[in-house]
Amino acid sequence: MSAEVGPLAGQRVLVARTRQQAGELSRRVRELGGVPVEAPVLEIGSGDEQALAAALGRLARGEVAVLALTSPNGVDAVADAMAVAGLPASTLARVGLVACVGRGTDDRLAERLGRRADLLPPRATTRALGAAIPAGRGTALLPRADLASPELPSALVAKGYEVDEVVAYRILQPAALPDVVLAQLAEGEVDLVAVTSPSTVHNLVALLAGHAWSARLVSIGPVTTAACASHGLPVVAEADPHDLDGLVAALVAATR
Repeated sequence: MSAEVGPLAGQRVLVARTRQQAGELSRRVRELGGVPVEAPVLEIGSGDEQALAAALGRLARGEVAVLALTSPNGVDAVADAMAVAGLPASTLARVGLVACVGRGTDDRLAERLGRRADLLPPRATTRALGAAIPAGRGTALLPRADLASPELPSALVAKGYEVDEVVAYRILQPAALPDVVLAQLAEGEVDLVAVTSPSTVHNLVALLAGHAWSARLVSIGPVTTAACASHGLPVVAEADPHDLDGLVAALVAATR
């Protein structure tokens, strides 16, 4: 669709994602007639590479009962570490259960390591993932961000697992937003802001401190909405399901 037609026609949408992850949402916005404004409010840094390598060694020896993947970034970190260690994708067959938080993470798993998750929760949230993983014994490996919530490891410990939580990557804040983005926000030229995680919200607020801005926020899910509320920011629409498809639908709904 051109920028003159479609349900997002005339809407400028701030895509607040990393540079690597902005492309797909920007493409979807364009297809619906909107104009994406890319603003990388997150950067992804290296995690504890030695700890991740050691954990994957235990996985390769069949010592991991559950591998829980909570983001595409976590999948990337695991896939990269496996490549460095010379572990083939088939190594994941030695895990009793591979679980992904949602379709986006599962799609990345298929893309990077050629397999689908054994389990997806009915809702793409960490709480739902913890509830969906059945009780059991052994090690549950959680390669996650440094800022990840303690909710999932607590749920798995309560279900009988020994949790091996590894910082697979770190979420960093860029030094500043591009001047052109700050100007567009200050002048009211951005209609909607798509926020996809609590870290996105916190970094966006920090990067806009001292700057005038106005736009309506659209959230990918309840945890992100709660992060918005913690900063006194109202959300005009929340995605359901809590994935890219749901977010795009929420952006459209916010224009009605």
